[in-house]
Amino acid sequence: MAASKLDASVRRIVKEHGLGNVLAALAKVADGDGGNGALATPDTLLNGAAKPASARARKAAPKPTASGYVAKMDLPDDKRRAMAELAERFDGNEFMPSFGDVRAFCESYGIDVPASRTRASALPRVFKFLAGMDAAELQRMLDYRMHSGPSRLGPISDAIRNYGKARQAASRAGQAPVRARASARRAATSAGDSASA
Repeated sequence: MAASKLDASVRRIVKEHGLGNVLAALAKVADGDGGNGALATPDTLLNGAAKPASARARKAAPKPTASGYVAKMDLPDDKRRAMAELAERFDGNEFMPSFGDVRAFCESYGIDVPASRTRASALPRVFKFLAGMDAAELQRMLDYRMHSGPSRLGPISDAIRNYGKARQAASRAGQAPVRARASARRAATSAGDSASA
């Protein structure tokens, strides 16, 4: 008889205030009543077990970062700076910007390629391996921007384009191309040297 009376009262309260509000109020009562952490959220009151409030709450967990991973590693100072810089570049997609780059790195150094095709899944493998490398090798990776994705061909293509423009301008002006003039100078210099000898 008491259970049915309680059911009727709860139904009336839920109808009047809404299930979410009632569960929140019950959570406050449960938390204030002995501080039992198991009853602290409306979800635990409803389901009787500690579960995330929603799928959104589960997804809100922060994504692992290379910088965070490296910060937790016990490294000597000379490696720490280089590893921190590589981690920062990894997080900024400047070091191994795609999973293809991660795969190529793993294959070239004999590391097992992660089954999950995400860069985040490779964090532990890659950075544990990097931690085992010499500080000089890590610095070389930083200096030469190794494993930084496609080659930076901009400066090379600019130099080729500028050379082509210079050749065109020289040929229009009736001058010999730059290379031909330099070769002629060298030939004249060597001829002059052999005549004086």
